[in-house]
Formats: sequence, structure tokens, C-alpha cells
Amino acid sequence: MKKIIVLLMLSLPLLVCANENISLEGFDEPQWKDFAPVAYVDVKEPKGLAKFNDVVGYWHKRRVEFDKGIEKCRAVEGNSEKISCYQDLKVKQYQKNSDYNARIEAMEQERMNPQEMQMPTTNMYPVGGLIENFSKYQPSELH
Repeated sequence: MKKIIVLLMLSLPLLVCANENISLEGFDEPQWKDFAPVAYVDVKEPKGLAKFNDVVGYWHKRRVEFDKGIEKCRAVEGNSEKISCYQDLKVKQYQKNSDYNARIEAMEQERMNPQEMQMPTTNMYPVGGLIENFSKYQPSELH
């Protein structure tokens, strides 16, 4: 009995995937607002001084790539392939968000802990060396 249940559990997903009449009901197309920060949901192509803002440029470029990905997925014929395309697009966007957040965190860490502060001994002389050097530069009558 257990073997039959295990066999059914293993074969059921294969039967579902083999059926090309998979419905898109209940499956929502990915939305840009699910991946972008609120400030960049309606990001437009940077113009004027905004061209020099790397953050706006980054999110605009990502928005354009996302829209191209959505159009590509919409053009896919089979429902199962379309769902797979949308899921791949979601995974890529989540990965890009993760990479972006890691870069921001690393920049914040660098700002909070500059390299000089991480290894303070590289910029400091040993106290004994300072005292010896200090005595070299004293007037000779004090010796």
C-alpha cells in the first residue's frame, strides 16, 4: 500500500506537467512593484541632472529589462512554459535585489568602518620608537 501511495505521489507531478492544458487561473503575472523600492516603482528615463544619479539609472535599466522579460513571457504559447518563464523572471529579479542589497550593505559598512579604522596599528608608531626619536631631536645640552 505504501509503495502505491509513493508511486502516485511521484507520478502525479509528472502527469500534471505533461498536460499542456494547464490553466493560468490563480497565477498572477509578476509586477514591477513587487521588486522595486517604492521610490522607483514609477521610474522614468533619467533626464537632465538626473542622468548623473546612478541609482535612478540603475532602477530604470532594471525596469526596462523587466518589461522586456514580461513581453517575452507573454509571447510564450504553452501555459506551462509561460508559468515557467514568469517564475524564472521572478527568480532573476529576486537575485538582482539580493545582489543590490549586498552592495548597498557593503558600501554602508565601508562608510561606517573605513579601512584606516579597521587596522589602527598601520598608522601608529610604537610608543618606544617615538620616545627614542624624540630624544634625538632635543638640544644637546639637555642630554
